[in-house]
Amino acid sequence: MTDPELKAAYRRLEEAIRAVSELEGARGVITEWVVVTAHQSYDEDGDPSVQIGQWMPDGGEVPYHRVMGLLDYALTMRRAEIAEA
Repeated sequence: MTDPELKAAYRRLEEAIRAVSELEGARGVITEWVVVTAHQSYDEDGDPSVQIGQWMPDGGEVPYHRVMGLLDYALTMRRAEIAEA
């Protein structure tokens, strides 16, 4: 990542993640993070399209095995919440 504006945006994103984490009661140092987004758009014919984005520190500098473990853990927790509902 070389664009200074993009680097600054990632810094702001990490600061926001840190702030929300602290307000939600998280303790300690953030070692990894992944933000997953879904973007809905429509083409000129009105047909829908969904784009899934994954945003990671510095544009993706987290090793795959760590990102996959983090996402798998989050998915497992959500499935457990659904099963309890």
